[in-house]
Amino acid sequence: MIKRALMGAAAVFIVACNPGPPPASSTNTVGGADVIASTHSKMATATTSLALDWGKKAQAGQVAIADVMTYGGPKTAITAPDGWKLIRDDSTATTRQSLYWHAIQASDASTSTWNFSAPVDAQGAIVLLGNVAPGAPVDMSNVQTGTGGDVKSTALTTTADGDLILIFKATDFSNAPLTAQTPGDMTAVVAQQNDPHQYWILAYWQGQNGTTEETDFSFPQLFNWVAAQVAIKHASH
Repeated sequence: MIKRALMGAAAVFIVACNPGPPPASSTNTVGGADVIASTHSKMATATTSLALDWGKKAQAGQVAIADVMTYGGPKTAITAPDGWKLIRDDSTATTRQSLYWHAIQASDASTSTWNFSAPVDAQGAIVLLGNVAPGAPVDMSNVQTGTGGDVKSTALTTTADGDLILIFKATDFSNAPLTAQTPGDMTAVVAQQNDPHQYWILAYWQGQNGTTEETDFSFPQLFNWVAAQVAIKHASH
């Protein structure tokens, strides 16, 4: 395991990475899906809806991945916008992360709204992807959840060469002096570390199918967290 450490005033924040068998890269040198852009929303408190805008770079034929995070309260019913398909929905006692994908059409509005059956605190992000397999972009996905300890995503096994691996980590932890160090073979697509709750979206590309990497964020405090991996197939698949 490779460990990278950052010393803070009162704590050490460690990011560690276990490489799997296939080569991995923070740049798309394998013809995989492209990360076009990302947007994110501010935290909305005690809300029954969350609107996410994918920005001005969206074009027909691209795929949008939405990361919808809710905190506190009961596990509410979530109604997704038309055309958005659920990838996975994972939660702890206080932190819930729901991932969706949508194939962008020329007639689509840039803003999409998720509705909740009861008030929750909510925030979210959208990642725009190009060169994605049409109709069924997700190769594989998995999740690990926890309370305290390390915010650790576990490896999964992909079936297609050149997958884009997206790692989504959400916590109910907030400590601005602690900042994440992204592993050298990964790109930080979104890193919201100063909000009331912290989350990250990381990306890297596999050269061939096989076991993905694990990532390990260590914190000295107790908190609840969700860490998912999603493998995205490129267009030729």
